[in-house]
Amino acid sequence: MVVGVDSFDAVLDRMSNERAEASSHGSGHWTAMRGWNSSFVATSLRSQPWPSREQRGTADRAVHIDASTSAPRPKPAVHNAAPTPPPKPKPDIDTSLYKRLSPEDVAKDINLLATDTPAELKSKRRRFARLNHPDRTPMEWREAATIRMKIANHMVDEALRGKLAARA
Repeated sequence: MVVGVDSFDAVLDRMSNERAEASSHGSGHWTAMRGWNSSFVATSLRSQPWPSREQRGTADRAVHIDASTSAPRPKPAVHNAAPTPPPKPKPDIDTSLYKRLSPEDVAKDINLLATDTPAELKSKRRRFARLNHPDRTPMEWREAATIRMKIANHMVDEALRGKLAARA
């Protein structure tokens, strides 16, 4: 690269030189650029080579704009924008559930019956987890929710083992 020439001008000069070489060899309007990947091929609709830096002069050079001194851009106007809906209120959580930590209370909440099938037991476990899972409870009640889920999972697992043992 020539010192004192910006990269844009250097690329244009190189393209002009390569176009002149290609036209002297009769290669038509397809031009391969040296130094680029071989799959890069440029086509041009121009029948003349690119103008040299001297021919272009300084009129078409890029102008540097200092962002600190320029005026701020106006924000584009938004037309027909739908108003944002009000935020949904947080659901009230019944915290009395998390005070019921005895196995009897949890069994009553699950509503386990001796006649439940394995599919019904799994459904009851999912329904209980939907309401009591620790990830869905406030931070101050997570420990109690974890205890409730452990008790419920143990009770459902025992009921499922009993159903499977009765089948065998």
